[in-house]
Amino acid sequence: MITQRRIFRAKPGASGAVVGKLKEFQPIVERVGGPPRRIYTDLFSGETDRVVWEFDFDTLAALEEMNKSAFENAEFKAAFEKWWAGLQPLIEGAVVELWSHSN
Repeated sequence: MITQRRIFRAKPGASGAVVGKLKEFQPIVERVGGPPRRIYTDLFSGETDRVVWEFDFDTLAALEEMNKSAFENAEFKAAFEKWWAGLQPLIEGAVVELWSHSN
């Protein structure tokens, strides 16, 4: 199993708004076959104002295929661009991590 984790650095005081934007995006991604996502906020440890958004796929190929097919869908692409334009003013940046589960 593969977990993709996106760690957003929210602007100070904007973590709640970032969480709201991530929740807003969930139904959009589900319409193109995306999995449920988990959202975490930091507890003032390490860097602050972080919001983590993660989700799982059985394989890296499945993740790549979902992304490819989603961005070939004009309705999804337009919804993503509108959503992303609303998220950008709330964040200072992000890091993406891919993790492989070992059982």
